[in-house]
Amino acid sequence: MSMRKIAGLLMAFGLAIGLVGSGVGASFMDTATAVANINVGTFGVQISSSTSGAVIDTVGLGGWNHSVTYACPAVQSSAAGTCPLQFTITNMGSMPATITVAAVTSGDASFTATAVAAGPTVIPVGGHVDFTGGLSWGVLVNSDLGKSASVTYTITATA
Repeated sequence: MSMRKIAGLLMAFGLAIGLVGSGVGASFMDTATAVANINVGTFGVQISSSTSGAVIDTVGLGGWNHSVTYACPAVQSSAAGTCPLQFTITNMGSMPATITVAAVTSGDASFTATAVAAGPTVIPVGGHVDFTGGLSWGVLVNSDLGKSASVTYTITATA
């Protein structure tokens, strides 16, 4: 082999070693940013009723669940009728509140709960929602004497 060929091969080998070593490289850089908007405020919902005999649970049932319980006064007629209950839920906090109201009747099956607005309801800051509920019944007969019922409306509120 001639000196020229050996020199050429050594040069090619040196170039290859140089490219594989620190002579060839790549680096990548990427950046990203994110923004999270967080509303921090106060949460407060107040339940009130002007109906005589309505009992408002202010302790709650775990989380933020409160209730209004109402038992009708003695029914004085066998005619079909209702025993209305009015209550108001007011947003006392600094952020909107979402409420859901569910009714449960206890006592005699002749009495049924009067439905209130269905589904989640958003109450704006400083706003309120009025509800009319209570109990209703059909024509009563002698076998209904002495029977009674009550209704409990459970209010669940979230921010």
